[in-house]
Amino acid sequence: MFARILTFVTLAAVANAYWTFGGTPVLVQTRLDSIVSPGVVSSHVHAIVGASGFSPNYDPDQLMQSKCTTLSVQKDLSNYWAPQLYHRDQNTGEFTAIPSVFNIYYLPRPGPKNEPIKAFPKGLRMLAGDTFRRTYNASSFEDQAIDFVCLTDNGGSNEAPPLPTQECVGGLRAQVFFPSCWDGVNLDSADHKSHMAYPIQAYNGGDCPDTHPVHLISLFIEMEVAVQQFDWHGPGTWVFANGDTTGYGLHADFQNGWDVDLLQDAIDQCSGQSGDLLACPPLAALYDPQAAAACVYEGVVADEPTGVDSPITDLPGCNPVYNSGETCPSKPTPALVSVQTPLPSGWTEVGCIAEGTSGRALAALSTTAPNMSKDVCASFCASHGYTLAGAEFGDECYCDNALRNGATGAVLEWDQCSNRCAGNAYENCGGSSKLTLMSHGGNVARAVRFAKDDA
Repeated sequence: MFARILTFVTLAAVANAYWTFGGTPVLVQTRLDSIVSPGVVSSHVHAIVGASGFSPNYDPDQLMQSKCTTLSVQKDLSNYWAPQLYHRDQNTGEFTAIPSVFNIYYLPRPGPKNEPIKAFPKGLRMLAGDTFRRTYNASSFEDQAIDFVCLTDNGGSNEAPPLPTQECVGGLRAQVFFPSCWDGVNLDSADHKSHMAYPIQAYNGGDCPDTHPVHLISLFIEMEVAVQQFDWHGPGTWVFANGDTTGYGLHADFQNGWDVDLLQDAIDQCSGQSGDLLACPPLAALYDPQAAAACVYEGVVADEPTGVDSPITDLPGCNPVYNSGETCPSKPTPALVSVQTPLPSGWTEVGCIAEGTSGRALAALSTTAPNMSKDVCASFCASHGYTLAGAEFGDECYCDNALRNGATGAVLEWDQCSNRCAGNAYENCGGSSKLTLMSHGGNVARAVRFAKDDA
């Protein structure tokens, strides 16, 4: 599809400056959809990327207060999501979530009229594709906007609307092109589509119709799925979370969390033609891959197995595999639960600090555990009578009543502590010679003073 995107731009004789957020890691995989199913557990599992403050309800002001995003420019606090793709075991019938990353393209696409390209307005949300579609209409722009690329063993690729019916040894790209013409009034609509439209000439570029006169920046996403990590046993090997094996039911959602002025500056000033956002001055100044890599989800998930950690026997929700004759098992709707466990009563997180210059900052007691998390570490230290706890390298915990060996307690940037906790991948437990410090009563300044008094 991307080759066709560039071809259209060339034929239209317009500047094809664009930028890409490549290799964006997934934030969370769960049954949430704040656009289609606000406030409740959604019908199927989505792979969600972007702002850490994603929640069952979309509030643009709240979303823009997110601590971070998995995108490399931290001022894009939007969220992007698509149905999770699963591998189905040929012998057991069990489902395993296939790892994926997202490539997100921002493409200025004026048509022959050279309409001005505008930033997404605050509060905009939209849906592309249809989860219930199982057939293909070649004359429909909405259908044309959904397709797949199978990367083959000879370095080539095959692109087509349905899920590939061959092994993709180099991986699979599930691709969605969003509509780029807005009615200029509504930030959403009952079907989450009618306030938007595809251009007149093509789904991926052209002039906007009179009914939707505002030409927005074009959004194109690739969900790059590592299908090569699993065996291929013919059609039915891959199943989307909605039970779809055809691929025609692929869809994607977007909710805006951009600083609108920044996005407009990027549209107006970016001149690079290779997709490199570092060639876009407004975005290059904010490029922060370290924060993106350290970013963890802060919200809630449906309390159920999703096939991410181990295989599952049924797709979450009522999603029998298409044309299988299977039915849905009777299951209660799971509760929504927080992914992060509160610290024990009286404990607070201080932040990320450096280890001591001549030894451990917390030297009285230590432990390691495969279930390490911030609350596990704080509870361990509290049970031994200590008031300071520090998690490090994901599975280590250190305790003391004072900071020692030259540790100052100065709080560093949060993303310096980027190691995922061994017992909870939605929390960070320290980093390289860095501690995620927690305290019970008092404060770190007092702990530093006590350490100096003891010296």
